[in-house]
Amino acid sequence: MIEGKVYYKIFDKSFKESSHIYAKYKLNNELSTEEIDNNKKAILSYLEADDIFVLKQVHGNKIINADIIDNFNIEPEADGAVTTRKNLVLTIQTADCVPILLTSEDGNVIGAAHCGWKSAKANIISNLVDMMQARGASQIKAFIGPAIQQYSYEVDSEYYNNFIMENSKYAKFFIPSVNDNHYMFDLPSFVEMKLIESNVNEINKSLEDTYSQKEKYPSYRRSCHLGIKYNKNILSAIMIKH
Repeated sequence: MIEGKVYYKIFDKSFKESSHIYAKYKLNNELSTEEIDNNKKAILSYLEADDIFVLKQVHGNKIINADIIDNFNIEPEADGAVTTRKNLVLTIQTADCVPILLTSEDGNVIGAAHCGWKSAKANIISNLVDMMQARGASQIKAFIGPAIQQYSYEVDSEYYNNFIMENSKYAKFFIPSVNDNHYMFDLPSFVEMKLIESNVNEINKSLEDTYSQKEKYPSYRRSCHLGIKYNKNILSAIMIKH
């Protein structure tokens, strides 16, 4: 994002050194802490980083100041993080939701957030920007990572009304589905609007669709539609280099 200083990477299925499971709170009988530790070590090795910060994501709007964390083996309950530390990897796990990665123009402050519709609607982005600014950030730049695109994201009328009742201008993010009383929702564009409202105007974004690109991306919705187990994630990572 800033040549020679701030680096980001989207770790999708093409990254063969990982099994794409990074959070210990998702452990089940098929997983082991060793597998997750090895996956995290693979990320650290690739990025030549010192530490990696993984969150217990809950579709909320809480942001963690990673500068005050002294144990990166814990997974605090939050959906975003900010740091000024060098060689600390901030990460966001997604499998259809929108990952956003942010940096100040000087590269001294970075942030990352998990933006599902609940978090985005609950103003996680303004919370993230506020914390970055409190740490000294100005002229913030953003990258919107791969997520489910509008042509793959059908929602029902209750979902639609939930947005419209909050603000009628949100109607522009919906188009009618071929199915009655259903709509296609543009979550990445909704997230982009929230970034602009928070005065983040330099925005780059991926247009890749996690749902339809099954060879490249895990997708929660696709797994549900196919009736298969979901436990893998895309890992969006950002760090300040020494």
